Amino acid sequence: MGAFELQDTPVLAERPVERPTERLLSPVGADNRKIKDECIVAYKVYDSCRRQNCLTHRELGPVRAAAEVIVGDETINEGEVLKPFGGAATVTMDKVKIKRIQVVDKQPSPFRAGFWDVDIKYVFEYRLTFREAGGCVIDHVYATSIFNMKAILFGSVGADLVIGTDLYKGSGETFAAAPFIWVEAKAVGLDAKIHRHHGHGHSEVHVTIGLFSILKLFRLVHLNVQSKGFCIPDECHDQGDINPCEYFADLDFPMDIFAPPQRKEFVAGVSENIPKGKGVTVVEG
Repeated sequence: MGAFELQDTPVLAERPVERPTERLLSPVGADNRKIKDECIVAYKVYDSCRRQNCLTHRELGPVRAAAEVIVGDETINEGEVLKPFGGAATVTMDKVKIKRIQVVDKQPSPFRAGFWDVDIKYVFEYRLTFREAGGCVIDHVYATSIFNMKAILFGSVGADLVIGTDLYKGSGETFAAAPFIWVEAKAVGLDAKIHRHHGHGHSEVHVTIGLFSILKLFRLVHLNVQSKGFCIPDECHDQGDINPCEYFADLDFPMDIFAPPQRKEFVAGVSENIPKGKGVTVVEG
């Protein structure tokens, strides 16, 4: 007989065949729900990349007004180049945020099969504070900058299909089954300065922005996954009234505020905060 004939292995022949689509969980302490094979609609990521860009005036261009603003006797409309206030010696920036991320274009790469060329537009908004030489604030102005980034990601190939659903638009319209773009980003304001063009008689504001980005190319697909069933939420618990004094009494005494750690302790993460109950008395007024 052959090595794989069941007559030579009666133990295997008598073992009940396990159903592949449903079986009990084996770990100790696990719930009694069974694992099942289920078909789900999912967003499957085909490719992703990350970028860390330091954007200067070479990428961003001069700062533009986020809304209409009057500088001296001149009215600067939204989107026009923002000029510094007269008498401004310095400028700082804060409240930096990404106001909008727009997918400008997405096309199959003509050079690499299965890859897609994507063009992403970032719109930044932030507040500029102009100050005189003595430090007095002249005015606050909201401004904006734009950055376009290109990337190439794998999104695979497929037929010229369309998807019809009433989930997203509510009217049953169709949309292309090509891969979709997902962008996550964080902007950090790094620098702002007044740039004076010598010999031209005009000035403008330049900013530097740090940009962290994660780009993903995904498709709407059907996946066969192992599942324990639907998610059943726990019952909500009423926290009741919170006694602010009891909450305060549970806090460590912030000794680091009164005696800031020196460099060695700060770098090592050593804290001099006094844990609750060690030489601290909380008095209710």
